Amino acid sequence: MMTINTIEQQLRVDLAAAFHLAVAYNLHEGIANHFSAVLPDNRHFLVNPFGLHFSEITASNLIVCDFDGKVVQGEGEPSASAHHIHAPIHKLVPRAKVLLHTHQPYATALTMLAGGHLEWALHTTCRFYERVAYDTDYDGVALSDSVGERMAGMLGEAEVLFLGNHGIITAAPSVAQAWDDLYFIERAAQTQLIAMGSGKPMALLKPELIKQVAEQTRHERFELGYIDKHFAAQKRLLDASGSIYCH
Repeated sequence: MMTINTIEQQLRVDLAAAFHLAVAYNLHEGIANHFSAVLPDNRHFLVNPFGLHFSEITASNLIVCDFDGKVVQGEGEPSASAHHIHAPIHKLVPRAKVLLHTHQPYATALTMLAGGHLEWALHTTCRFYERVAYDTDYDGVALSDSVGERMAGMLGEAEVLFLGNHGIITAAPSVAQAWDDLYFIERAAQTQLIAMGSGKPMALLKPELIKQVAEQTRHERFELGYIDKHFAAQKRLLDASGSIYCH
């Protein structure tokens, strides 16, 4: 049996890896943006301390906060927006054990377009069928819990939330799954924007085919273990590069 401490340590390592992968794939904005993961006690969560570049995050320097914003372990404080976004969502959407929030270029570019949304014209995009929500009511920097509470309501049963004029959030029960979605939502958005740049109309897929591919990719992700295998492969790349994420 794994002890709580062992589980927490693995969670720290995985979350730290996600920060370094965000740097590797240019999904970060320096010291901005924030990732969090609820601890096994369901009363505290890990989050990055404000002021550290994503490449400086390690398993040991992640801080532990309660849902009221108090730091109970570690040095530093979360950014105000990190607390006001992550704490309310974790509380109101219990299945969202891990939240990754970025302003990654292509997915965020979609949020800047009037009516910007995913077009069902690509195999990769179909993996997000019925898993995406859109919050188009951008109201500035998150400086109160009401912002995160609204986001939680908009997220609902979705696993990816596009934040209008802002960025995205992926919500999942594990770091591996949240990272998998973060990676592939960017690929889907990037490919879509390249296609849109041609000026030609999109070759949209038929609804029944979209559903079919969504089910096929779900089988790959869960029954065939794609999510965990993908994340393990990404961590091996970090290890080979000499990354400090495990420290």
